[in-house]
Amino acid sequence: MTSMSGMPGMAEEVSPPALSLRRLGFGLEAMGALGNQHQFGFYWSREQHYLGPVVSYALSASWTAHAEFAIGLSNVSDPSVLRMGLGYSIDRLGRWQ
Repeated sequence: MTSMSGMPGMAEEVSPPALSLRRLGFGLEAMGALGNQHQFGFYWSREQHYLGPVVSYALSASWTAHAEFAIGLSNVSDPSVLRMGLGYSIDRLGRWQ
């Protein structure tokens, strides 16, 4: 097993097995526009807005995969959207070792 490093000074934590529920995450995401460069605000008749559940899975200490099925909230939004992504954490970028 590999270690998943945390904050400095904390004990090293052993990562869970590759197929573990401890690597799974759930959330709710709202996305959409908040106006433009001239005016701030919600404009339901002109801008797309979505809401949906997000499921993420930690592939390693640095890599995470996520998927979301969102529904459109405004008149100009698509009825539904499937978003998938792969993220890489660069939490050690600003630290000197």
